[in-house]
Amino acid sequence: MKKILRRTVLLGGVLAAFVASAAVAPANAQVMDRVLKDRQIKIGYIPSPPGTIKDPASGEVKGYYVDGVRYIFKTIGVEPVFVETTWANFAAGLQSGQFDLSMAGTFATIQRAAAVEFTKPIHYLGYSAIVKKGDERFKALADFNKAGLKIAVVQGGAAQEYVKENFPNATMVALGTGNLTAPFVEVSAGRADVGIEDAWQARRYASQQQGVTDLFQDNPYNLLPIAWSVKRGNQDLLNFMNTAIDFMLLTGRWERMANAYGMTGRFYDRPNLIAFGTVTETPAPEKK
Repeated sequence: MKKILRRTVLLGGVLAAFVASAAVAPANAQVMDRVLKDRQIKIGYIPSPPGTIKDPASGEVKGYYVDGVRYIFKTIGVEPVFVETTWANFAAGLQSGQFDLSMAGTFATIQRAAAVEFTKPIHYLGYSAIVKKGDERFKALADFNKAGLKIAVVQGGAAQEYVKENFPNATMVALGTGNLTAPFVEVSAGRADVGIEDAWQARRYASQQQGVTDLFQDNPYNLLPIAWSVKRGNQDLLNFMNTAIDFMLLTGRWERMANAYGMTGRFYDRPNLIAFGTVTETPAPEKK
């Protein structure tokens, strides 16, 4: 009798656990069902030209990321609603449900992957550094790891992780802003010795400000994948976005959209295709 009772209790526990997991799983698995039903999706963005550009006067958002995401969701009859966020808060915005998808052009790092789920890479981009013109102290990256040096980065950005790991002797100045040129402005103003951000932003800033030098213009370092992200567990939305990203890149649609915004400074991994199956048809035998 005790054995039967034990088995009954055990089976009851297993069944309860199964029912509980079944009740939880659909909550994470039905994001696309909700999006398709509501015909609307909330998308987090961070102003970061040329992918995402916000007009300061009108608040209008444009750029080739914006054009791409609008095309993707227009195809399935869904309207994107854009929600502005920051590099420091985009993960929290996904986790709290403030938006379903972050289209911030985010460097996919190990630390960030513990907080969000990244799509497949859209682009690849490296880093550079801005210093005052004529500052001869810096010949290599190792020269940044010195006591007394002030290195400016954007708070929550991948550069913050990189500086913390590689230049522990320097003083890091983390700026709470979404403006990726802010570290370079600190250098121009004399409040920092070095400003670190992505290579495209560094090249663009140096071309507009004559008093600074883009140290790694010809050889960016720390090349990383750039991806979009969703809340952990939202696998159906992630699968959809990965399929959409493949389609947009392989068909050349995204590249054509990007052409309207000039140089992007980014690279993508174009597949090296080879023939599948028989390369040529075997000629039919001649009839006699």
